[in-house]
Amino acid sequence: MKPSTHLDVGIIGGGPAGCACALWLHKLGVTAHLIEGANRLGGLQARSPYENLWLPGVQGRTGQAVAQAFQTHLDSDQVPYSLNQRVHHITPTPDGFALHTDTGTLTPRFVVIATGTLPRSGPFIASDTVLIGPGVDIENTPVEGRKIAVLGGGDNAYDQARFLRDRNAAEVVIFSRSPPRGQTTLRQLIPDVPIRIGPYHADQHTMTINDEYFDLFAVMYGFEAIIPEGLIPDLDNGYIRVNRFGETSIANLYACGEVTDYWHPCVATATAHGIQVAKQISLRL
Repeated sequence: MKPSTHLDVGIIGGGPAGCACALWLHKLGVTAHLIEGANRLGGLQARSPYENLWLPGVQGRTGQAVAQAFQTHLDSDQVPYSLNQRVHHITPTPDGFALHTDTGTLTPRFVVIATGTLPRSGPFIASDTVLIGPGVDIENTPVEGRKIAVLGGGDNAYDQARFLRDRNAAEVVIFSRSPPRGQTTLRQLIPDVPIRIGPYHADQHTMTINDEYFDLFAVMYGFEAIIPEGLIPDLDNGYIRVNRFGETSIANLYACGEVTDYWHPCVATATAHGIQVAKQISLRL
């Protein structure tokens, strides 16, 4: 959809936070346009084949199904958005901001950064044998009869170790440099999976960890914020710092969802944060 020339708000990122923000602004009568770099809305949910066991009301639905539901909702309400468009740079203007995209420039009065996060890769490069983060890549990789190292000590490391074991991997080993942070209940589901705690050297070229060969590395190093280039507001541990209204350190520049690490990151909290930011902006217009 082509953006309006008279734009109150530009929203960067079409995950749960960005979709919720765009939907609410549209319903509140604010002229807004959402810009998403991928070919579909939904953010990390669009790459998640896993059931949302913790999200009320969507039992049995995968993250990908939830992502499609977001897009269907925005379509049905005719909320303006663009896909396959990346914001390369944000610059100030006398009346607001300029968002420089693949196909042109938008000049909204307000900007909402809802770019979310992506899996940390550490020193690794994604390949057929090195899988970065949970999601479709690891689920689409054959694992039966293969020896797999899961790198990391959080919830995702525990979950992926269980999924890999249940898909008949020959052997699964978790490597964590420090005592694992994953939930005890998740650890209890994989009593047969060894966890090796302490320093390790993982070599992608030889596919060895401390000289032991593995067929696959599953890198579960958590997530990091995706921050557009240009105007950089104050950060807190790599995430955009916001106040209770979603305002950043730059006037009229807001941020919401996982790019802020404001609440415990999940679909529900990101969606709520997008709604709150939309309401705050509407009150200023």
